[in-house]
Amino acid sequence: MDVAAGVEPIAGDVVQDETAAPSPVLSGLAIIDRMKLAMRGTREQRSQLIRDSNKLVAVAVLSSPKLTESEVENFARMANLTEDVLRIIGTNRAWVKNYNVVSALTRNPKMPPAMAMNFLQRLNERDLKRLATDRNVAEPVRLAARKFVSKAVR
Repeated sequence: MDVAAGVEPIAGDVVQDETAAPSPVLSGLAIIDRMKLAMRGTREQRSQLIRDSNKLVAVAVLSSPKLTESEVENFARMANLTEDVLRIIGTNRAWVKNYNVVSALTRNPKMPPAMAMNFLQRLNERDLKRLATDRNVAEPVRLAARKFVSKAVR
């Protein structure tokens, strides 16, 4: 019973909490609507839309003015993103200044090996050692990390 209003909900009525807005079924929306939602939506909606099969929607998430560096860092860790999205993150200078983003990109199995090898110079020795033994990254990246580790030991 709602004490403030003195009204009891009728059986069958759906009582919703005003603080928890129901999320729309994103896959049922048109592409243009998903792009608009990517630009204006919440953090949770952006994290769902970044994995969208349509590249335009995923790119719209990355161009959102509400996007934070912590979100980009989480996106860089996601192994289920497309190579194109990771490439866009890797070419944005503002995001690549963050060490955690660079580290996450190099450990991502879908990151293009050429770009990942360019970031190896910036990693510290501990991360290079982890990368040299990580079976999830591409073989050329792992070999290059091993070379960096062996140079550091000498």
